[in-house]
This record gives sequence, C-alpha cells and structure tokens, in this order.
Amino acid sequence: MLEFISKLLSLNVALAGKAKGISLYNDAMALYSDKKYRDALPLLEESAGLGNADAMAHLGAMHLLGQGTSENPKKALPWLEQASQTGHIGAMGTLGMLLATGKGGVDRDMDRAVYLMQQAAKHGDEQSSRMLSMIEKGEGMFATGKRNRSR
Repeated sequence: MLEFISKLLSLNVALAGKAKGISLYNDAMALYSDKKYRDALPLLEESAGLGNADAMAHLGAMHLLGQGTSENPKKALPWLEQASQTGHIGAMGTLGMLLATGKGGVDRDMDRAVYLMQQAAKHGDEQSSRMLSMIEKGEGMFATGKRNRSR
C-alpha cells in the first residue's frame, strides 16, 4: 500500500510539473507574440527545463536566430536535439536545416540533416520540403552537390 501511495505522489508531482511547464510556455508565447523576446526567454528556459518540448523547440529557434539573446547556433543545438527526440516536428526540421547548413560553426551532417528534414516534411513542414528540394537539385549553398559530413 505504501508503494502505491508513493507512486501516486510521484505521478502527482510529475503532472504538476507538466502543468507548470505548459503555463510557463503559454505565458512566454504571449510575450513572444508581443515581440518581448527577452522577457519570454527565461520563461521558455524554465518550461523547457520542466520537459516541455514546444518550449525546447522555441528556445532553440530563439538562440539560433538571436531573438532575446545573442545568435548562438551551438547553444540552440541541444534544445533542438532534445525537442527532436520527443518527436517535435518543427524541431526536427529546424535541427535538420542547422545540420545541413553548419550555421555558426555547428558541425555539418548531411545524412542526419536529410533524414530529419524528411521526417518533418512527411508531417507537412514546408521549409524542410523546400530545403530538401534545394539539396536534391544542388541549388544555393548546395550547388556543389557534395554532402559535407562532419562528425
């Protein structure tokens, strides 16, 4: 009986953390939509720390683009990785593009980039579809047609 009560309490704590993460994320998105990026950032960090995949993905994108913080693709990488591991489609597409371009000194990994963007494109991510097309056709920065792999 004591074990059951312990598991029930653990579940209650986990659910409370999840609810707090969602609330923080919603508050952050309200600030973000008002272009108050610096104010949204700490709320996203806290929400992401509580396991909110949407917050992880958005936090990664903000670091990637320099919204509310300095542009730092290497700092974006772990947030995008974590969100992608949860199956977050937007994070998969963004991570794929980051790995394809090597922005900010992030190691390029075209095989993984293509895989991630294919997964995102299957779920309707238009940007991933466009970049995959560029890669396939050898357009833009992919004009050489070579996949640069750094691991």
